[in-house]
Amino acid sequence: MSINTLARVFTPHGNVVFTANDFRQTLRIVFAGMIALSVSSFYNTQYGVFYVVYPIMLLSLVPVFNRHVAKQFVSSAAVNCIEMVIIVGYLAHWPLIMTLVVFALYVTRFRFMSQGPLFLFGSTGVVCQSVMLNFMSYPTSDWHTLLFSNMEASVMAVCLSALMHYLIPDVEPRARPPLIEKNAARVRHESLLSGTVATLIFVVFQVCSLSDSLSALMAGILILFPMHYRGAVLSSLWRVVGVVLGCLYILLVQLVVYDHSSHMVLMMPLIGLGLAYSARLHVMEKVGAGVGFSSITTIGIMFGQNMQPDQDLVFSDLYRIVSVTVALLVTLTLVWLVHLILNRFAATRYVIES
Repeated sequence: MSINTLARVFTPHGNVVFTANDFRQTLRIVFAGMIALSVSSFYNTQYGVFYVVYPIMLLSLVPVFNRHVAKQFVSSAAVNCIEMVIIVGYLAHWPLIMTLVVFALYVTRFRFMSQGPLFLFGSTGVVCQSVMLNFMSYPTSDWHTLLFSNMEASVMAVCLSALMHYLIPDVEPRARPPLIEKNAARVRHESLLSGTVATLIFVVFQVCSLSDSLSALMAGILILFPMHYRGAVLSSLWRVVGVVLGCLYILLVQLVVYDHSSHMVLMMPLIGLGLAYSARLHVMEKVGAGVGFSSITTIGIMFGQNMQPDQDLVFSDLYRIVSVTVALLVTLTLVWLVHLILNRFAATRYVIES
C-alpha cells in the first residue's frame, strides 16, 4: 500500500485521497519542523534530536490537539526524567537489577499503548526512555543538560502543536479512530513481546557501546509500535524505504548548497520542501509510522545534527542506511523468536477474534 502511495506522490492524479484536513496537517508538520530546526540550529543545542523529533512526532502521529494530548505528552517526559535519574543514578552498579527495571517500564508503557486511551503517553515514553537510556549510560553525557533539554523540547513541542492548530485549523471535525477490541491474552502478548525486544535492544546497545548509532536504535524501537510480528515486518519495510528517501534528498541538498549549508536563508526553503514532500506522503498513507513518517524524522535529525560545512554527509547517509538495515534485521529476528515463544502459552497467545 505504501509503495502505491509513493507512486501516486510522484504521479498525482484525480484518485488520490488528499483531503483539506490532510493539506492542513501537512502544513502544520512543515512549519513546526522548520521552526524546531531553526531553534535547534540557532542555539546550537547539544541534544537537537529532542527539539526536532518531538514536534514532528506529535504533529504527525496525533492530527488533533487538546488538553488530554498535551497532558499525556508533557507528563510522559516528566515521568521519564524522574525514572532515568533513579535507574541510571542508583542502579547503574547493578546491571541485572537495572535491566529488570527497564524491562518492567517497557512492558508497562507498551501495555498502555495496547489498551488505547493512554497510547500517546506510552509511545512517547518508549521513545524518550530509549533515547535517554542510550545517552545517560555514557560518561561523557551531561545529565543536567540532557534532562533539561528533554523537558524543554517536550514543552516546545506542545506549544508548537497548539500554535499550529490555532493558526492552521482543520476545516471539519475529525472522526474518532475506531476502537480495537482486544482480549487479555492479546494485550499480554503485545506488551511482553514489545517490552522484551526493546529490553534486548537496550542490552545490545550497552554491551556493544553503540553510542553513535541513535538512528539504528530508534529504527529498532519504532518498528515495535504495531506490537505484533506481522506489523513489525511491514513497519520495518516502511522504515527502510523512508530512511533511503530521506537520505537521498539530503544528499541532493548537499550537492546543491555544497559548503553554504550554514546559511539558513538558503537552507530553509530546501528543508521545507523535503518536509513537505515527506509530510504529504505521511498523511496520504494513514498508517501511522510509515514511509512518510520515517522520511520526515530522517530529514529532521540529519539536518538538525549533521548538516554542517565540515560534515561528510555522504558517509553519514551511508552509515545511517546500513546501520538502520542491520538493526531492523536483528530486531525482526528477535520479534519472531519472542512471538513463537509467547504463542506457545494460552495466556499470551496472539489470536485475532473475528
